[in-house]
Amino acid sequence: MASFGHVAVGLLAGRLHGGTPGSSARRASAGALALFAAVSMLPDADVFLVAMGASDAGAIGHRGASHSLSIALGIGLLCAMAARRLGWPVLRTAMAGTLAVASHALLDVLGSGGRGLMVFWPWSSTRFFSPWRVFPDAPRGIKLLSHAGLIELAIELAIFSPITLYALWPQIRDRIGRVWNRRQGRAPGLRLVEGEGDGVRSAASAPSVVPEQDPRLRSSG
Repeated sequence: MASFGHVAVGLLAGRLHGGTPGSSARRASAGALALFAAVSMLPDADVFLVAMGASDAGAIGHRGASHSLSIALGIGLLCAMAARRLGWPVLRTAMAGTLAVASHALLDVLGSGGRGLMVFWPWSSTRFFSPWRVFPDAPRGIKLLSHAGLIELAIELAIFSPITLYALWPQIRDRIGRVWNRRQGRAPGLRLVEGEGDGVRSAASAPSVVPEQDPRLRSSG
């Protein structure tokens, strides 16, 4: 895959997690979204190890141990440890981190190309692939900019756009609301009144102007 699908699932995990205590799936913090999007990409760090000279054929190679369920559980444990420092719910953070990493292997297993994955490392070094390959496998590196690579990337974007939109919708909605309120605030004859609690703004009519020729305004002398 071209990584967009992995990031989309990571963003989804971030929204479902929520972030700070007391938040819900309706409004995830930006930190939670960014953290779990990055965590979902951790398995592909093996490409840097290969670039640094590690054997691509062994467990350190691409789609090796880093794509296993045991590594997903290990990263989930690290997320739980980080949750204590961040003040996040420990169990929910561990589950979100584990699922974000495990989803990477699941999507790659369902990919239409590439090599098999060591899903059950260290108990088995056998590489697995699903008999159902439904996701496109975009080429890596500069080949991604080729005609075939761009087509596969567009297909992946179309498949995972609904997930991305759902994950980012609270931020998108708030952004649209702020832009709308600013435009409403520039309308002539209107002033903005801050609401209580939820910060919703409402427009109120400007005070009426009394004509100068009103007899009440004329001097008695």
